[in-house]
Amino acid sequence: MEKILFALCEGPHDVAFLYRILRVNGLQKYSKPIGEFPDPLNKYFASEAAGEGLEQLKLEEARNRRLPSEVLARGNDALVLLYAIGGDSKAEFRRKLLQDIARMYGRRPPEEKKIETGTAAECSVLYFFDADSKGIAARFQEICRELSGILGLTVSLSADSPQYRHSNGITYAAYIFAEAGKQTGKLENILLPLMHRNNEEIFRQAENYMELHDPDRLPRLKVKIVGGQLTEIRDRNEKGIFHRDKSVIGVAAQLQNSGSTNAVCIKHSDYLTRDKIVSAPSCQEIWHTFEALIVPTP
Repeated sequence: MEKILFALCEGPHDVAFLYRILRVNGLQKYSKPIGEFPDPLNKYFASEAAGEGLEQLKLEEARNRRLPSEVLARGNDALVLLYAIGGDSKAEFRRKLLQDIARMYGRRPPEEKKIETGTAAECSVLYFFDADSKGIAARFQEICRELSGILGLTVSLSADSPQYRHSNGITYAAYIFAEAGKQTGKLENILLPLMHRNNEEIFRQAENYMELHDPDRLPRLKVKIVGGQLTEIRDRNEKGIFHRDKSVIGVAAQLQNSGSTNAVCIKHSDYLTRDKIVSAPSCQEIWHTFEALIVPTP
């Protein structure tokens, strides 16, 4: 492989959506066993899968290994690794992964330890974040601060200036999901209008169902001992989360993928089609961001 791209996403919905965009633009799912991945990824993934001190970890910690959710290939030219890492609270996870990437693919002085790559592959890291209410500019600033702290140098990325930073042989870039024509928003602001199109009645009914939402039912029911008796009460300190747009997608998903998550719906449902993806400016902008990093320069 000439190019390796690590795409760091907030969650599985992002990964599923990017997977669809990459697939309709010609990339294929890469399904080889870990041992057949290009060196040094084969050794790195094997090490991560096995884990260090695994017997000391809790089950939820053991599942949280630094492994991609999806891997796609552009022929023999490029490999794209999609990670569902998490958002603001997962900075430490990203830091460790970025340090691992630098050890594998960064240019280091000979006296420093480096995993032997055996390859001249070019490596890139591409962040994906929601703008949320913070805005696109603020998200870029957060990414720059994070990268600056990890790399030990000043990183400057923005929507207006060059969106790529080269450091130690690795290219860093970012894309921020936002509502069309606005500086704020999230993935669902791109996703839902596409899914809505030609499926208006389904999504109208799904939105009507959301009217049954009751905020008082968000605190979770817990079985506790009160006065020596087992009883069931609502825990006001532990609440569920209600995101209307995510819930609408989840309701619509059940018509095609019963019992499945939103990520499955996004990845497999015909609410998203090739024609919709290739004609949507936002999807093409995302594809061109990938394309700049994985298509070999003539």
